[in-house]
Amino acid sequence: MNELDRIGLLLTDLPVYLANGALVILYWLAAHMPALTSLICALLMAWLPDAEIQQRAGFRPRRSERGSVGDSSGKMPRTAQVMTGMVLAAWIIAQWDMGAPVPWIGAAMWMSGLATILALSAQRFNLLWYVKAGIAMYALAVIGSRIYLGYTAGLTPEQWAALIGSSESAAVVIANTHSNVTTILLWALWLIVPLGYFSMLVQQIFINPMSMVNPLAGAQDMLRALRVRDSR
Repeated sequence: MNELDRIGLLLTDLPVYLANGALVILYWLAAHMPALTSLICALLMAWLPDAEIQQRAGFRPRRSERGSVGDSSGKMPRTAQVMTGMVLAAWIIAQWDMGAPVPWIGAAMWMSGLATILALSAQRFNLLWYVKAGIAMYALAVIGSRIYLGYTAGLTPEQWAALIGSSESAAVVIANTHSNVTTILLWALWLIVPLGYFSMLVQQIFINPMSMVNPLAGAQDMLRALRVRDSR
């Protein structure tokens, strides 16, 4: 086979290689889509609402002799962004190598939380805390359930008998307790904890009356509008 034949064979097989490579990438993205979605939402949360809230928290007005413009001298703390990173790390660890639907439930919690925070600027400070706390509690619940199931799955009947006190009832306890606790954990991870989280978001959406003039206005925007109106 001469050089031209090799080049022709390579050009003939190149579309197959490219198609296989694209399929591998697509399969990898599909398998890790919940984690990637959570990562993107966490980055957007740290970039948009976290930065805004952190800037407001670190704002210090200048003295009268230095002018009326706010002074942001000194290094701005990154407490809000660090908390978001910690919650994201806990969630990535919790959902790692776990089957559906738990990773998708967590991704939905990230997306709905971010959308609610961006939509309700008047409640942004409290919502940031509630959303992060809710996702962190769900991550801890997932980690705790996986530790429990992994520990109990590795116990032998003899170890169960040592815990219970009789070898005759060990098999019955293994059959009943493990299945019952697993069912309770699945109900908690699939329904109870996510339902509580989404119920909290809905409650925060309707907890305050919507502004008839500017529904997306925050408290700072409303105060600024009142000051401008009073100064006229």
